[in-house]
Amino acid sequence: MSKQYAIGIDVGGTKIAAGLVDRAGQILCRYTTRAHAQQQPSFVIETIVQTYRAILHQSGIDPAQISAVGLGFPGNTNARTGLVLGSSNLPAWDHFPLRDTVAAQVGLPVMLENDANLCALGEHRFGAGRGTQHMCYVTFSTGYGIGMIINGQLYAGHTGTAGELGHVVINIGGPPCSCGKLGCIMAYASGIGISRMVYEKVDAGVETLLREQLPAPGQRVAAETVALAAQQGDPVASEILRVAGYYAGVGLSMIVQILNPEVIVIGGGLVNIGPLVWEPALAAMHEHTQPELWDSVRIMPWQLGDDLGILGAAANVFAEIE
Repeated sequence: MSKQYAIGIDVGGTKIAAGLVDRAGQILCRYTTRAHAQQQPSFVIETIVQTYRAILHQSGIDPAQISAVGLGFPGNTNARTGLVLGSSNLPAWDHFPLRDTVAAQVGLPVMLENDANLCALGEHRFGAGRGTQHMCYVTFSTGYGIGMIINGQLYAGHTGTAGELGHVVINIGGPPCSCGKLGCIMAYASGIGISRMVYEKVDAGVETLLREQLPAPGQRVAAETVALAAQQGDPVASEILRVAGYYAGVGLSMIVQILNPEVIVIGGGLVNIGPLVWEPALAAMHEHTQPELWDSVRIMPWQLGDDLGILGAAANVFAEIE
């Protein structure tokens, strides 16, 4: 029987999304859960396996028709060894053998990869990066990172951790990042960074609409909450989004200067906020890029949207088979 399908599972900081995908990039059925958020590895693994079984149940597909399970994870991964080295978005991962643990429970081959790398593969195969040889995908969401396509192939580096741009230190001695360092790009340009800045302002006693909209203690402030306050005229919310966008744009300038791609595709939930972050991001990229390189790259929004993680995980499976 021909193995014409892949199951793509995208593990995010706040949700797990999965789908049954064919080689043309069509998602034939999908499943989403948020049960794993803020949970320990054992619970996350259990949720991944439940997600896989839900896809099988919904689709009625024979597992013999599935080539493999593509698994995207938000953190440092080593695809060759199948290890999660660590994650700043999910707690308590340290050189964990996620690939083999999941494969033993689902009974199919599993291909593990960093989520931003898979997004790059998805947009390159099915979306905005089709036909390019040198492309970067920037995830601007709970975290901030890049996936790189060089000479038409995913570049993951020596230990699989290439592209951790969000954890490049840009402000020496700056605010704490979730990775444990100080002053990383992601301390500003991410959902985590936006929430950090909200709490910083509220704790400092600054007057803002956000003070009345804080979630339960210890939980992140949603970027959508900040965007709504900004739209209602709250200057503190507007400034937080401007800062997040500005640092995202500094990251874009680094990509242009170092990698010289044809296209940078930007995706993730924070893109949906629109001009409040887009405009300062593009301005910062322009400010920090050599004039000779201003016209060397096209900046494009993602085409595959919320399905990108699923499609990228499946694209990784199909690329390996081919």
